[in-house]
Amino acid sequence: MASRKMILNVILILMVSSSEALRLLVFFPLYSKSHSILGQGMVSRLLEAGHEVVHITSFPRDKSEANLTEINLQSLGVKMKAEAEKLEQFKLKNLVGKGNFGDSLFFIYFTHEIHKQILDDPALVKLLSDPKEKFDAVILEWFFADEIAGIAPLFKCPLIWFGSTEAHWQVLKLVDEIPNPSFTVDLFSNSTPPLSFWERIRELYKVLKKSLIIGALITPFEKTIYNNVFNKIAAERGVTIPSYDEAVYNGSMLLLNSHPSIGTPFRLPQNAKYIAGYHIDTKVKPLPKEIENIMNEAKHGVIYFSMGSNLKSIDMSDYMQKSLLTMFSTLKQTVIWKFEGDLDNVPTNVHLLKWAPQPSILAHPNLKFFITHGGQLSTTEAVHFGVPVIGIPVAGDQHANMGSVTKKGFGILVNLAENMAINLQIAIKEMLENTSYTTKAKELSHIFHSRQQKPGDELVFWIEYVVNTRGAPHLRSPALSIPFYKKIYLDLLVLSMLLLYLLVLATRRFVCKRCRRASKSKKEKKN
Repeated sequence: MASRKMILNVILILMVSSSEALRLLVFFPLYSKSHSILGQGMVSRLLEAGHEVVHITSFPRDKSEANLTEINLQSLGVKMKAEAEKLEQFKLKNLVGKGNFGDSLFFIYFTHEIHKQILDDPALVKLLSDPKEKFDAVILEWFFADEIAGIAPLFKCPLIWFGSTEAHWQVLKLVDEIPNPSFTVDLFSNSTPPLSFWERIRELYKVLKKSLIIGALITPFEKTIYNNVFNKIAAERGVTIPSYDEAVYNGSMLLLNSHPSIGTPFRLPQNAKYIAGYHIDTKVKPLPKEIENIMNEAKHGVIYFSMGSNLKSIDMSDYMQKSLLTMFSTLKQTVIWKFEGDLDNVPTNVHLLKWAPQPSILAHPNLKFFITHGGQLSTTEAVHFGVPVIGIPVAGDQHANMGSVTKKGFGILVNLAENMAINLQIAIKEMLENTSYTTKAKELSHIFHSRQQKPGDELVFWIEYVVNTRGAPHLRSPALSIPFYKKIYLDLLVLSMLLLYLLVLATRRFVCKRCRRASKSKKEKKN
């Protein structure tokens, strides 16, 4: 009886300890609506699990909530957004026919300038410098800037990286070795595995080129930012921070906003986990009455068109806008177009929305399909609700996303162009007449939802797991501790070449010696 009571007490203690509220720092500072949605989704799941959250964000909530403290970087975000909007290269009409700006040096400079300003923000510096602030874990959104890794050592707690896109070599190298470019593609690539001979060469070139640029230009710049920012704050907190390399590669976990049903089934290390879809609320919010009436009354169904939150349809050229309106007017279907302004002569079957409740629209049974830019959130939400897509990728990861979508069979790709209305009309006709796209979307949606845990629950589980196991060191890949020359057996190659050289040298000496003996013997016989 006593032993039984003891067992019950132990179980009760374990249950209490496992449900203990954690204090977590969530860092999603980018002034981008799509990135903010991911950050707010993570905060919501952690609050629902009973944890306390300090959220660094440029999009604070309208109402205060229990257990939530927000470090508001909105003013900085608005300032940087205004500066970005002055740059003509970001306008949709100027991206037609251009290469992916994600591969440009300007993109590298821009992302690091953003993070440099974020780390200098007084509100953030005040939080990081306060010795009273304690956290059980720090979750950082990684966006092509490693220097933010210095935040976790300030609080002497585990670092959890978050990747907002499909898994790719630049984010995977934080917790493992760089994946083989013969079967994995760069995030900004137009190729989709399996790769042809020339595609494999191109992907290898991209990895080598970016690795050289990172090593020669970016890493020294990041180290300067890291040392200038964190050494000073660490001194105020009375702690000693590790070197830049130790901080960057000391991540306990990598949470990925992707899933094999949507993208590539990458070979992941034990401490990298797919959690795509966690930001989508379990209960879909009801549509505003006006939009609900439009969708309910559409006799031939609804086509939803949105170019996302960062790219704006209002930035299309006049010709693109007018040609699309003319093409939409020929359709029997009702078109809901997320458009950030007003247009003249809008057809009766087209409805412009300055803001669109996307998940609620995608969940409506009268929706036929979704015309999208192919962003990670849009493709994820499309799969979640089993909606086929027509994708018009523009930049960033959108080309890779749509390459995967078309390969999986639940979407059609249309290239961004001034006269794209013609090809878009052909794609719409194909989508309406061929039911295979909808069938495949439903099939992949079933796969997406067939998981041991819901993505929101899995997100919470792994964050709690990292804290409860003191950084989950048992899950870390040994590849991080092995130098590159050992991974490619360069030392073995050098040793083999040395042994081969010695063997050739010894053989040569032996042959020469035998030849001299034979020659000497021949002369002696002749004499």
